[in-house]
Amino acid sequence: KQWYQRRVAITAGGRSRKWKSLMKFAESEEVQIYRKEFPELNYENVVQMSPIGRLLFTDFCNQTEELKCCNKFLNDVDNYEKMAPEEQRLSLAQKIYAECLCDEADCKLPDHLLDKEKLKEVEDKLLGESPRYIYSVIAGAVRDFLSGDPFTQYMESKFFIRQLQWKQLEKKPIGKHTFRHYRVLGKGGFGEVCATQSRASGKMYAEKKLNKKRVKKKKGEMMALNE
Repeated sequence: KQWYQRRVAITAGGRSRKWKSLMKFAESEEVQIYRKEFPELNYENVVQMSPIGRLLFTDFCNQTEELKCCNKFLNDVDNYEKMAPEEQRLSLAQKIYAECLCDEADCKLPDHLLDKEKLKEVEDKLLGESPRYIYSVIAGAVRDFLSGDPFTQYMESKFFIRQLQWKQLEKKPIGKHTFRHYRVLGKGGFGEVCATQSRASGKMYAEKKLNKKRVKKKKGEMMALNE
């Protein structure tokens, strides 16, 4: 509930009464039809490919220490592989090892997910230059574990119901209140392109606005329709 209130506060832009009514969730029974919006109801589509799904799955995992450590490790590795600058890669890889893999780690992965040979390979690589995918094998084992029983439990939890409710908000008809508008990215002969954010999902888009007077003046109706 607190996460939802923070999310509404972010998307509502401070106008709580008006925007809370726009962001009102449907009842849990009503949103079951949105299960079919996923290509397949598996871990990859529901969690990995969905920003809101990842946040809600993190909340679900934080209920138990074992799942919390597994999910933290995957998120840390994902950020490391995608965003770590080359000059900081070794120190960040060592930090992940210290926090999730060594015996003294505060959030150590369960022993049944750690292959001693693979862990020894990681330890050896941490002594030199750390490759980008140093943790890929261990991360694969953790991902397989989370996509099993933990994911099945997530699908039966209130967190997945909340994800379907967000999916229902995303599917609402597009109108003038669907997006928040930010700065202008560029201007053309018929209008301008702005950076916008979906109030329901938080995803960023580029929105093109056409000035009807300019379109008619330059006889660009067919060009506008083709776009």
